[in-house]
Amino acid sequence: MLALLAAWVVAGGAADSGEVAALERVWSGVRDSSEQVVLSLERGAAPWPLSSERRVRTIVAPVNVGWLGAHVLYLEEFIEDDPQQPRRQLLLQLESVAGEARAVRAHLYGFVNPARWTHLNYRPQLVALLTREDIEPAAGCDLVLTRVGDQFRGGTVGRRCLDAGGTRYLDYQLLIGEDLYWYRRRALRQSDGELQQEVIGFNRFEPSEAQLYACRIAWSASGNARDLRPLLTLDLYEAGGRGRFVTPDGRTFELTLHGRDWPFAVDRDALLLLLQEQGGDSPLATSWSQMDAQQIALELGWLEVRCGSMAPESEELAQ
Repeated sequence: MLALLAAWVVAGGAADSGEVAALERVWSGVRDSSEQVVLSLERGAAPWPLSSERRVRTIVAPVNVGWLGAHVLYLEEFIEDDPQQPRRQLLLQLESVAGEARAVRAHLYGFVNPARWTHLNYRPQLVALLTREDIEPAAGCDLVLTRVGDQFRGGTVGRRCLDAGGTRYLDYQLLIGEDLYWYRRRALRQSDGELQQEVIGFNRFEPSEAQLYACRIAWSASGNARDLRPLLTLDLYEAGGRGRFVTPDGRTFELTLHGRDWPFAVDRDALLLLLQEQGGDSPLATSWSQMDAQQIALELGWLEVRCGSMAPESEELAQ
């Protein structure tokens, strides 16, 4: 019995570390985002006006900080083409979440002297000099991200992530995929939870020009449509957005949503949803709809995909 228990613990740990490694892989890279202030009640000068947009570059790369753990990422974020003035620098320590097989926790650490540690993604000699005294934890600001297909989504939990003044708490939500990177930062008053500021950022497309769709996938073990059960939800933008998922019987599929990037006749405005099985030479199923349609679906009996558009500022994005 002890031997079986030990084997189960080892297997469970391997599965959890697999999620950590997957998040480390998909998070790493360079992303250019369009960032927009949706709401701000702050007085005085603001970084930029409401409804205007700025380009933000986010660089995430693995770094070797052995005393902090085996999976550590360095995150650096700056406005437009000004890499010498990062607005955010973090170390992200990744670990599995006990009792949640597909969840990963990112512990956030800031730098006591940020200017000394810029561009750590390509300065391994400087990384080697880093000590525990050079960083400080961002108390209450851990991110819990859950794997959904080939995407990770989640954010801060509760009201413990306070801003510098301590009068507001931060709600930061994030979605990370191979070709989709979305975040929303909300500052709410600590006393009553009233929203004070909201900022959103998207990569690869302008929120006003391309729609984001939530695609809910249901699967039937019996192959009968009456037995369909919810499987997962993937977010795709209608300009070539892609998402992969695995059904309980072990088959891997990829969804692709085309719209404004219409790959065929340029004079036809339509949404095109494609489902393809891994290793297949052609799509398993396709669906068409008008370009301005709010919904598009695929119904195969044993598998159903229903995609509905959502506004970038919608509360649904945070779910």
